Amino acid sequence: MTGLGPLRTRFQRAAAQGLTKFVGRQREMEALRHAAELARAGHGQVVAAMAEPGVGKSRLFHEFKLVSASEWMTLEAFSVSHGKASAYLPVLELLRDYFRIAPTDDLRIRREKVTGRVLTLDRSLEDALPYLFGLLGLSEGDDPLAQMDPQLRRRRTHEAIKRLLLRESLNQPLMVIFEDLHWIDGETQGLLNLLVESIATAQILLLVNYRPEYRHEWGSRTVYTQLRLDPLGRESAEEMLDALLSMPLARSVAGEGKRGDESRAGEGADLAPLKRLIVERTEGNPFFMEEAVQVLLDEGALARNGEIKLIRPLAELKIPPTVQAVLAARIDRLPAADKELLQTLAVIGKDLTSSVIEAVAGQSKARLEPMLADLQLGEFIYEQPSLGATEYTFKHALTQEVAYHSLLAEHRRALHERTARAIETLYSHQLEDRCSSLFRHYSLAHQPVKALCYAQMTAEQALNRGAYAEAFSTVENGLKLVNELAEDRERLGAELALRSIESAVARVLHGAISPERERAVRRLCELGEKLGGGEHSLRGLIALCSILFNRGESARGLELARRCIVLAEETAQAGLLAAAHQQAGLLAHGCGKQKEAISHMQHAREASRGVTLASSGMSMLPRTVVNDAFALQLLGRIGEAGNLAEEVLRRARESGHLLSLARALLTSAGLCLFRRQPEAALSHAHEAMVLSEENGFVQWHAIAKSRHGVALTELGQLDHGVAELQESIAVIEARGGPVRQALTAPLARCYSMMGRTDEAVRMLDEALAHGERSGEKVWQAETLRFKGEVLLMRDDAATAATEHCFRASLEVARQQEARWWELRASVSLARLLRDTNRRDEARTMLADIYGWFTEGFDLPNLKE
Repeated sequence: MTGLGPLRTRFQRAAAQGLTKFVGRQREMEALRHAAELARAGHGQVVAAMAEPGVGKSRLFHEFKLVSASEWMTLEAFSVSHGKASAYLPVLELLRDYFRIAPTDDLRIRREKVTGRVLTLDRSLEDALPYLFGLLGLSEGDDPLAQMDPQLRRRRTHEAIKRLLLRESLNQPLMVIFEDLHWIDGETQGLLNLLVESIATAQILLLVNYRPEYRHEWGSRTVYTQLRLDPLGRESAEEMLDALLSMPLARSVAGEGKRGDESRAGEGADLAPLKRLIVERTEGNPFFMEEAVQVLLDEGALARNGEIKLIRPLAELKIPPTVQAVLAARIDRLPAADKELLQTLAVIGKDLTSSVIEAVAGQSKARLEPMLADLQLGEFIYEQPSLGATEYTFKHALTQEVAYHSLLAEHRRALHERTARAIETLYSHQLEDRCSSLFRHYSLAHQPVKALCYAQMTAEQALNRGAYAEAFSTVENGLKLVNELAEDRERLGAELALRSIESAVARVLHGAISPERERAVRRLCELGEKLGGGEHSLRGLIALCSILFNRGESARGLELARRCIVLAEETAQAGLLAAAHQQAGLLAHGCGKQKEAISHMQHAREASRGVTLASSGMSMLPRTVVNDAFALQLLGRIGEAGNLAEEVLRRARESGHLLSLARALLTSAGLCLFRRQPEAALSHAHEAMVLSEENGFVQWHAIAKSRHGVALTELGQLDHGVAELQESIAVIEARGGPVRQALTAPLARCYSMMGRTDEAVRMLDEALAHGERSGEKVWQAETLRFKGEVLLMRDDAATAATEHCFRASLEVARQQEARWWELRASVSLARLLRDTNRRDEARTMLADIYGWFTEGFDLPNLKE
């Protein structure tokens, strides 16, 4: 866009009618001109206009645009009074205007417009497209942002918009205007903070305005200038009144007067006392003065017949004490039909298109047009140009506010409902663009059932945009509406849908096993049972299995997962059956039941053929194969394990699905550590670390760092490796997770090598105790083996205690049929037997386990 920017600004239509003379802002205009000169020279500037309502914040920017339009590309963003509940609302409007996205455009056309403009501007911005698509609700298929750390996603989304604007400013100076910051949401605020920090060397002039209650932290920035707009002084106020009272009849009646009209009737001596009274009562507030003059005209105290004349004595004039009171008086004097229409428009709010107005008012276009014209002539509303149907906007937010509150509550509720139904009918193919508005209207209409439908849609939309705070706020507001419903299936279903979103938000904001997520999941299970079980409760139960697995409570989780499989088979839904088997496989692996784990994973793959996981947009195959690789390695099926790891890594690279690739790299790294191949493990872990850090996969980055750290210790870089292990454990603990035995055992071994043997023994005992409590036994054999080695490091005479640990490790490995753990325990015990003169027993034991293996003889454990 160039020139004056979006067509929806209220001053464009007002200017066609003839704006009141612009007075008293020479200092502010000069400050804006100076900032513009600096910005054009590549020294970006931020100018803020702060003022009370009606003093002229928007008018100041409008006048500045008039004198500088040809030199700038202008982008504008407008806030609304209920905008704090809608993340990115002003930014979305700005971007849709920038990309020329029309309401009638479908997903394909919208994506093409965004892609085309971005790549035409600069192909190096291609990596910003996923973030722009995500924000604008245009993502398709696998969303690479779904698993990203929320803070990183937010930061990169803001960076994408910033880079777009900075690059655009290289083509021509860019004026970006954000109006009414006192109504903006937190996400828009975050973007503004970034822009303020980033434009110092750009050809960008950022203009913002707000009321005094708004707060920011830009005051110390050298690029920042604040303009405090006070009410007009007496001289400027009287100059404005001279012009206002001199404006010809056409301005009030025909709407054709222009700024340059020369009538000077307002300068008559008989009006001087009136002007002094208006200035005194309004305290120089321009909007208040305009409305005060208008109310005197409306009630007949002033007459206009070529010139303004005072009809009543000054003492009889009644100018209400506030601008709100003036507006209320003016609205009350309207003809009944016009007043009712204005109140209807106030309820409709943002969607003031002619089609919506006709539907809500229940009147024909022919009947409405004269009334709308009257409201324009009375300067309550303005018509604004648009690409489609005619649109209208209120002259000032205070006008809408007063008109809205002049309605009886019952009538307001009815109008909100009619507005919602009109929007549903007229925009049935684009409800996702208006779900937030529909949620608001149905909520205020006290229609909780309908409101809850759009609460769910609004929360899901916010979740998909990465606006997690808004998603959570919407869920909270929706849950309040749930309480208005009777205890029936409809209420239970509505709450179930919201709790499902709450669980997803809690997972992102607080962690996969946080108390906040567990509360939401357990409530999901309760609601599912009340709805008769089956699919309703199964989703919650499967999520609970995931929590138990991540918490290390494998035994409880496996019991629950087996129950989920039975329920899933009854529902005959392949996706749920696959998910239940997958959880059972993970938990069986955690319990040390590797054959059962492989069986469940095979069932999961069979059930999930062609099924995509809704939560991640990815096939279940990579997840199940990852788990199988570890299980096969522990069972001693070395070749199969290696082939599977290679297959999943190859397929992940081919798919381009970043989360799958991270998992596959971690599988390969873990398998290499099992096999004592630290160089290869280090390479895979490093790639996983870089990938996870770039894409905000916090959990996977921590795991990758832990495996990288273990590999470093195996290569002799003890201090560096231990530091990485400690850092990864800290991240896992911060997210509420347990420190699994897979991390504890190698860290304890490192501590012992550093002479911290007592601490190492304590850590290993705690890990073993956790395994006994939780049933997480997969690492029990290896932890016992590590403990034996540490005991011997601490006291080389502790052979009996060490032997006990090694034999216990061997017994656990045999019970679990974990041939790999059995091999490692056998090698450790054989060394001890050799060192205590029991070589024959050592040879026999090693021969038995060595004879079992038919492959992998090049691996260190079998070589030994």
